[in-house]
Amino acid sequence: MRLVEISEGKAKILVPDQREYEREGKFDPAWAPVFYNTRMVFNRDISVLAVSVISPKNIVDALSATGIRGIRYYLETTPPQTLVLNDLDKGAVELIKANSERNGVNALVTNRDANSLLFETSADYVDVDPFGTPSPFILSSIKATRNNGHVAYTATDLSPLEGKAKMSCKRKYDAENSKLSFSKEVGVRVLIGKIAREAAILEKAVIPEIAFYKDYYYRVILKVKRGAKRADECLNNLGFYSECNNCGFSYEGKERIDRCPKCGSPMKTAGPLWLGNLYNMDFLTRMKEELKTRSYLQNFSKLDYFISLLIKEGKYNQHYFNLEFLSSKLRLNIPPKRKILECLGDASETHFDPKGIKTSKNFQETLSCIKGLNDR
Repeated sequence: MRLVEISEGKAKILVPDQREYEREGKFDPAWAPVFYNTRMVFNRDISVLAVSVISPKNIVDALSATGIRGIRYYLETTPPQTLVLNDLDKGAVELIKANSERNGVNALVTNRDANSLLFETSADYVDVDPFGTPSPFILSSIKATRNNGHVAYTATDLSPLEGKAKMSCKRKYDAENSKLSFSKEVGVRVLIGKIAREAAILEKAVIPEIAFYKDYYYRVILKVKRGAKRADECLNNLGFYSECNNCGFSYEGKERIDRCPKCGSPMKTAGPLWLGNLYNMDFLTRMKEELKTRSYLQNFSKLDYFISLLIKEGKYNQHYFNLEFLSSKLRLNIPPKRKILECLGDASETHFDPKGIKTSKNFQETLSCIKGLNDR
């Protein structure tokens, strides 16, 4: 395995030379013997900011690959008292050791099955960044997370989470999922819903600090609290989203509905999923403050814009409205987004979808704005 040095954040690590694993001029990180994905740098940048806010004493990175995520936590935040970097692949473990030594990182590097490790350890911050779904690791990672600690997940299996692969969603997330016009938000809420139900088994509750969609993945970071009563309260945040494909009416609530109350047509449904807040606004504000000290990041401007947008849309917990979808149901042109936002008054763009808006206004008020702007 030929290695090359790359820089990311304050880390300089060795990764497999992708030129050795290209196929017809194309490269997928999964083709290399040890996984390193340049498209996840933004994910790791955001995570560094979050860990800076949390300042955990103990970190476990259960699926470390090259070790880049945990190494950056050590170098770019207050160094944890203990850092465990784990991978099942022996080649990855050797690379993690080399990269840790190269960066002066004091880490315990282990070569274990992630679930086995997590069921036998505990930490203030547990990170699970798998290839595909995090579902097989949810129960063990929640168990490993101490009271008032944090757990983080990445999910790249968008087809089941967005309702394109219904049976896969049922298997992995125990949820019904039809593709809705605001499916990008449905996906992250299905994911958190699954995590909340798994946590409740252990009489623990999860509270989202930040949950977002980017490129081809979801990233969620949640606070974990012990207690059966807290777990019960957490489960009260579960419910359903439904949407009428005929008139566009959408519904969210604890009970599912099968018929549209507006036109009587069948409703498409997703759930159970998380109906609660996706963001801790204080947490986001503190992340934005942490970013000010990290002008060295290549994604600095993108991060600043992204976190600012999350803060803006974070005040609206109702799912976003897809302007293209609603306009098509009215058989009208899509008004400029700026005009829609002005018309609604209390509204924001959303990071989930460039065609979407978040607002405190209801379905009918949003339709009225679309109609009114088309009449001018």
